[in-house]
Amino acid sequence: MLNAQAVEYQVKQASIDFQGVKHFPLRRYFSLTSLLCTALIAVALGWSYQSLSLRDLKILAQDRNVALTHAFANALWPNFTGLVNASAGTTADALRLQAKDARLYDLVERQMKGTNVVKVKVYALSGVTVFSSDPSQTGEDKIRNEGFLAARDGRVESILTHRDSMDTFEGTVTDLDVISTYLPVRDEEKLVVGVIEIYSDVTSFVKQLADTRSIVLGLVFSLLALLYGLLYGIVARAQGIIDGQASQLVHSLRDVELANLKLDDRVRERTQSLDVSNRALFAEIEVRRAAESQLRLAAEVFHNASEGMIITDANGVILQVNPALTRITGYTEEEIVGQTPRLFSSGRHDVDFYRAMWETINSTAGWQGEIWDRRKSGEIFPKWLTIVAVKGEGGAVTHYIGTHFDITLRKQAEERLNKLAYYDQLTGLANRTLLLDRLKQAVIANSRNGSYGALLMIDLDKFKSLNDTLGHHMGDLLLKQVAQRLTTCVRAGDTVARLGGDEFLVMLEGFSMSESDAVTQIKAIGEKILDKLNQTYQLMDVAYRSTLSIGVTLFSPHQAEIDSLLKQADLAMYKSKEAGRNALRFFDPDMEMVFLKCAALEKELDEAIAQNQLLLHYQAQVMGRQIIGAEALMRWQHPQRGMVSPNDFIPLAEKTGQILPLGRWVLETACIQLARWANVPAMSHLTIAVNVSAHQFLEADFVEQVREVLRKSGANPKRLKLELTESVLVANVEMIIEKMLAIKAACVSFSLDDFGTGYSSLSYLKRLPLDQLKIDQGFVRDILIDPNDAAIVKTIIALARSLDLGVIAEGVEAEAQCDFLIDSGCDAMQGYFFSRPLPLEEFEAFAQV
Repeated sequence: MLNAQAVEYQVKQASIDFQGVKHFPLRRYFSLTSLLCTALIAVALGWSYQSLSLRDLKILAQDRNVALTHAFANALWPNFTGLVNASAGTTADALRLQAKDARLYDLVERQMKGTNVVKVKVYALSGVTVFSSDPSQTGEDKIRNEGFLAARDGRVESILTHRDSMDTFEGTVTDLDVISTYLPVRDEEKLVVGVIEIYSDVTSFVKQLADTRSIVLGLVFSLLALLYGLLYGIVARAQGIIDGQASQLVHSLRDVELANLKLDDRVRERTQSLDVSNRALFAEIEVRRAAESQLRLAAEVFHNASEGMIITDANGVILQVNPALTRITGYTEEEIVGQTPRLFSSGRHDVDFYRAMWETINSTAGWQGEIWDRRKSGEIFPKWLTIVAVKGEGGAVTHYIGTHFDITLRKQAEERLNKLAYYDQLTGLANRTLLLDRLKQAVIANSRNGSYGALLMIDLDKFKSLNDTLGHHMGDLLLKQVAQRLTTCVRAGDTVARLGGDEFLVMLEGFSMSESDAVTQIKAIGEKILDKLNQTYQLMDVAYRSTLSIGVTLFSPHQAEIDSLLKQADLAMYKSKEAGRNALRFFDPDMEMVFLKCAALEKELDEAIAQNQLLLHYQAQVMGRQIIGAEALMRWQHPQRGMVSPNDFIPLAEKTGQILPLGRWVLETACIQLARWANVPAMSHLTIAVNVSAHQFLEADFVEQVREVLRKSGANPKRLKLELTESVLVANVEMIIEKMLAIKAACVSFSLDDFGTGYSSLSYLKRLPLDQLKIDQGFVRDILIDPNDAAIVKTIIALARSLDLGVIAEGVEAEAQCDFLIDSGCDAMQGYFFSRPLPLEEFEAFAQV
């Protein structure tokens, strides 16, 4: 129990708290609010009274001004007609003088005498003040005045204003309230012919209104003060009643607080005794709850697990299974419980397998591994099985728990991955990876039994044309049918693989130990393949015939280099293509020597580009024995071989793609030289012809390359000539024309090189934006002794003339050839007769001589 002092202290504290409660000060807020409302009401009433009075005053003055204006117009308007009519172009002084001469000031003053009118103005429709009782305002422009505009439109407009000073009939008057009224003056046809403005003095009326407003406000304040006093008394009385009731409430609350303190003391004692017993109860509840939670969690895991689970007794009799197991096996729970796991046996595992499994379980209390079981439907499926032995307090096994994970999908995925990794997806044949693996095994096997094997590299001829003309889906159909036919041409133990695109590889093994016999046997199979694959293919509704090129290499019992075998088969296949396609060729060492030589030259050419071993020679082009330009010809100054002929490395560069960086280097170097010659007066007129390969021209960004080189070098594009060979025209002609037009837009010209030796389609020739034809030296060489060559040269010259093209002949080596070409009308020539291709310094010296 609380002692008396504590209770007394708490009661005092409660009293202090209640005394600190704030009461709403009704009287104070009422008085402030009432005073504010009284002031606002008085101001509102005064303002409303004044506004209404001023409106009435304005209407009254307007009516009076209208009447005065009508009287004024009837009596005096004819006297103002002359001023109104003559206002256009008349000065203010002239208007004032005319009004004075007509004694209009006196007439207006007499007319308005006895009224409260203090000023009169007359306006022409143009806005000009033609008359004012204040002469200084005559001539003012009122065209933008709203009152004037309203009157000109036929309406009456009045405006109340206060003037600190104003010139009137009686002189200057100060502190004046006036109403100015704009009134239209109409003729007999009711048309507005002028505007009169009359100023009426309403100062006395406005003063009277102010006095009246003061009286009204005084009365309103008096009435409101009386009302305020009455209401304040009522509010004061209410405040007293509320304060008395609040005091009584405080005393009641104090008594309640004391009773609550005594009750809290008794409750606290009871709570302390209950806490002790509750703690012990809660501890026991928590232990049971944790155990139930673990059991519930285990049951949930068992029931909802995605893996199948089985619980057996120590003898292996199944006690319980979860839904996942019934879903995996197809058995119901009733069909499984009471049985043993032998119910699922697939028969794939022997007694030794199960003996080893139970030995592991007994020694380690667990086992896991892949096993094959049987579903109720009879389907055998793979699963991953985990078995755990559960032991009791004495260490003896009481139960076994088996977890069954169906790995059918994983097995299928492994099979798909294996197929993706080792088989071609389009044809189903072995891919390069599987072929190389089998080739390694075959080489090892041949080294053991001493027999020969062979690799056949097969490439379909002109397969790209099929894709380009009929579409890739038709090409895929052809590849599938080729794969099927190849499979029928070989033995069951042989391997047919697709390397990609239209390349196939056949591996044959187990032939005779005699090389000659093996060659005979392999050749027979190759010819069988040629015959089978040459037969017509039915590609949907299209009958298509394809040829192929086959390269064959043998691998002997002593040969084990896989890469060399593939390279040899590839070389033999290219030899087959060079022989005219649709043929079979065996590899021989000479092929490899040529290949190695080309490979070495290719590597050295890469080094030549990197180490700047390339240079340009220039061969003069002349017209009338005058040098007009030069053709830039690439040369390779090899550090060991010396000067390498272009015939040796240009075809290789075309084949390997090295022609692209070489071609760009030639273009850049030639343009830089053009920019330098532009500063040499004797050479500034020269042009440079640059050969452009088909690969280079067909690059997607070739147009941008030319523009960029011209921009960076500063060369005059009119001095640059690009020489194209007829091989370029094999590509898309529309695209070729588009590119040529884009380059010609930069003022670069084109010459068609080696004309007459290649494509030579006149239908395309007339469409190409060419500037010049170049006669091949093969025609020029024998023009003096071969009538056919002479006729061809003359025909080319005539053709160029008819197409408005220039013509140049190359390979001129004798004066008689030069004379013949000049007589035939040839524009320009180049050849050894004029100059061999010269290094830069020698050519510059030759050109300036």
